[in-house]
Amino acid sequence: MGELADPRYERFAQELAAGNTADGAYEAAGYRKHRGNAARLSANESIKDRVREIQAAGAERAAITVQSLIEEAEQARIKAMESSNGAAAAVSAITAKAKLAGLWREKVDQHTTGSIQYERIERVIVEHSPDNEAQSLSDDTVHNGTTTKTVGNRQPPTRPGSWSA
Repeated sequence: MGELADPRYERFAQELAAGNTADGAYEAAGYRKHRGNAARLSANESIKDRVREIQAAGAERAAITVQSLIEEAEQARIKAMESSNGAAAAVSAITAKAKLAGLWREKVDQHTTGSIQYERIERVIVEHSPDNEAQSLSDDTVHNGTTTKTVGNRQPPTRPGSWSA
């Protein structure tokens, strides 16, 4: 299809393809603000076709860029594996490929630090780490190297789901 004959129509289509609203694209194309005319022009079939064409070209360029970066990361991984100490670099290259392909998800800690529960969990982990001997906490009872919480006068369960008074 190519560019539209009317330069303002072309600019309008480019603005729509860039993600602007019809009103914003209409003004950017040099027209006076008029919501009805903006909506009418955005419904024009030649405008719609041109927007689709521009967006498809942009998607192709983005895919080529991501694909080329993935190929470069693969070449870096291959080169790293040829080295005797290249395993860490190879893992980094694989991670980079996964991120570029959108397959890598960063996990964010959702704990509310500063809460009583979080501080207690953190304290138990630190105090009962394998490097230290298991130390009894004021509100805990230690049995066979595991920590169980005592609730009021009730004893910890002997089997799941059973509490005794």
